[in-house]
Amino acid sequence: MRRVANAPLLSLAVIVVVLDDLFRAFVIPAVRALARLRLVQRVEAGIARLPPVGILLLFLIPLAIIEPFKIYALYLLGEGRFLASLVVFAIAKIVGLGLAERLFAIGRDKLLSIRWFAWCHARILSIRDRVHAWLAQTRFWPRALRIVGVIRAKAASWRRASARFLRSRLRGRFAAARRRVRHYRIA
Repeated sequence: MRRVANAPLLSLAVIVVVLDDLFRAFVIPAVRALARLRLVQRVEAGIARLPPVGILLLFLIPLAIIEPFKIYALYLLGEGRFLASLVVFAIAKIVGLGLAERLFAIGRDKLLSIRWFAWCHARILSIRDRVHAWLAQTRFWPRALRIVGVIRAKAASWRRASARFLRSRLRGRFAAARRRVRHYRIA
C-alpha cells in the first residue's frame, strides 16, 4: 500500500524538481545581473541589516502573493486556456523564484538561524537530492542533460551574436544620450 502511495508523490516531486531546475537555469543568471545594479545593491544592503524575522517576512510575503497566481494558472488550464495558463504560471514562477532566490541569498545565514526554517530547508534539499539521485539512475536523464547542454550552448551562442549585432547597430545612436548622462553626472 505504501509503495502505491509513494508513486504519485515521487511523480509530483520529480515534476516539481525538474520544473524548478528548468526555471532556475534561466532565472538565477538574470537575478545575478540585476543584483549588480547600484539601486538593487542599496536595497539589498538595507534588507541584510534586518533581523531574521524581518527577512523571513520579506521572504514569505512575495510567495504568499505569487502562489495564488499559480493556482489561477491551474484554473485556466482546467478551463482549456492552455496558453494563458502557461503564461501566468511562467510569470509567477519566474518572479517568485527570482525574489525567493535573491532574498535567500541576502539573508541566508539569518534565515537558517530560525530553527524551523533550517529544518524545512534541510528537508527540501534532501528531497531534491533524492530526486536527482533517482533521475541519475534512469536511462533518459543523461540524454536529457545532454540535450539541455546543447540547447544552453546554442542559446549562449545566440545571446553573444545578438549582443554583438545590437552593439554594432546601436553604437552611434546612443552616443549623444551617453554624453548627456556623463555630463549630468559630472555636474
